[in-house]
Amino acid sequence: MKEALDEDLSYEDFLNLILFDEVQYKKNLRRQRLLKAAGFRSQASLEGITYEKVRNFDKKLINEIAQMRFLEDGINIIIHGATGVGKSYLATAIGNHVCRSSKSVMFMKMNFLLEKMSLARAEGTYLGLLKRIHNVDLLIVDDFGIKALTDQQFQDFYDVLGERESGRSTILTTQLPSENWNEIIPDPLVCEAISDRLTANAIKILVKGPSKRSEPKKRLTEIKESET
Repeated sequence: MKEALDEDLSYEDFLNLILFDEVQYKKNLRRQRLLKAAGFRSQASLEGITYEKVRNFDKKLINEIAQMRFLEDGINIIIHGATGVGKSYLATAIGNHVCRSSKSVMFMKMNFLLEKMSLARAEGTYLGLLKRIHNVDLLIVDDFGIKALTDQQFQDFYDVLGERESGRSTILTTQLPSENWNEIIPDPLVCEAISDRLTANAIKILVKGPSKRSEPKKRLTEIKESET
């Protein structure tokens, strides 16, 4: 109201301003709900990525991913590298960006996803869980390949990928390159099927460098100062 009076807006312009503010308010509420529902375990942003040569990040590729055409085309992203190099940060940063563009994301550690599916089967809600997994615009599975999968677990994961196959994108972080996935999926036919569904036409990002977990964490004030 004060802005309208100060700028001497016409009645029509005043209504347009109110409508614009209402639309922006609803968009912000939706983004907040999407970020909360995503289940991110840490804060990360594409703007916070440091393109150190040692990390092997391709700035041009990251900028292309930020355009989110991979979502429109149903293309997966495989992020692999040693422990602590920033795989989860990159996956979370992409997911955060997708949420802020008003699209839905589901972030889960691989072990937690498998536990959730096992519990859903016991409770009779397995198909409902698969439907929720299908409906999100982007699924992020973190820490794939930490330990070998049982027969039931790789069947469950195969079901998840089956739900994502119809044009839905998945981001997978792993320490294992795809050619070594037979170490955790002993059945050669299932391993080939899972590998094909995840890696065919996928964007593959290899993250290098020493573990960032050994680096001292910056205080919030230091982070703010470095951004100014």
